[in-house]
Amino acid sequence: MTAKPSFAATRRVNPPGATPVLTEAQVWTGLGIKARNPQTFVPVITSCEVISDDGSKQIVRSVRFHNGEPMTENIELYESTIAYFDMPATGMRITNVLSYNEDGELTLTFSFANGIPGFEGKPLPTPQELNKSIGGGIEHTIARIRELAKEGSL
Repeated sequence: MTAKPSFAATRRVNPPGATPVLTEAQVWTGLGIKARNPQTFVPVITSCEVISDDGSKQIVRSVRFHNGEPMTENIELYESTIAYFDMPATGMRITNVLSYNEDGELTLTFSFANGIPGFEGKPLPTPQELNKSIGGGIEHTIARIRELAKEGSL
C-alpha cells in the first residue's frame, strides 16, 4: 500500500502591519466558528450541516467539497490550542494548531495527515509549493478571523 502524503505549514497570526492585532482568544473563537460554519473560511466547502455539537469539545458535521458527495467529519476542539478534523471515509486528519514561536509571536499551523485535500491521485508539488498553497489557506483563515474581529463578531 502506498503511503498517503502528509504536510504542515505555519503562518504568523499578526505579521508586521496587521490590524487589528488578534489575540489568542479571538483566533480560538474564530476557529470555533470555522468548525461550525466553514464555508467563508474554506471556499472549497460548498455546504455544511452540523449533525451534533456538544457546545465545547465535540462536533460532527457533514460537509460537501465542490460538488462531491457529503462527507462526515468528526471534530475535537481542545480549547485555545488544537482542533482535529477527522474524516473517517478517507482516513485523513486535518489539524489546526494555535501556538507561539520562539519570539513569542502567535502562530497558526494547518497539518494534513494521511492525505492532502485536492491532491488525491495527483503528483505532489514541491514542499515550497505545498507551503505556499497550504499557507494561503492559513492566511485566508486569519484574514477571515480579522474581518470578524473588525465586525465585532468575536
